[in-house]
Amino acid sequence: MWKLLTDWLLSTLNMARELQEHRSTIRQVEARVRDLEEAIKLLAQEQRHARQFDAVEREKLLLSVKQELAGAKKLSSGRTKKRS
Repeated sequence: MWKLLTDWLLSTLNMARELQEHRSTIRQVEARVRDLEEAIKLLAQEQRHARQFDAVEREKLLLSVKQELAGAKKLSSGRTKKRS
């Protein structure tokens, strides 16, 4: 009977130790998941900013091209008038 009680006690102590180890591991995994979630949020924010920056740069380029075309048309129409 003492052997059985000793075995149960040792088993209970081992399970308590393992439970504590598992809880510690779970806390570490949860922390890593939180870090990963934060990294994903930052990456998504960076991508949004990059898209916005690209859109602004495209608009600037388009305006620049339009201005160049308008300038070229002025030169072209000025040359045509001088020839006439």
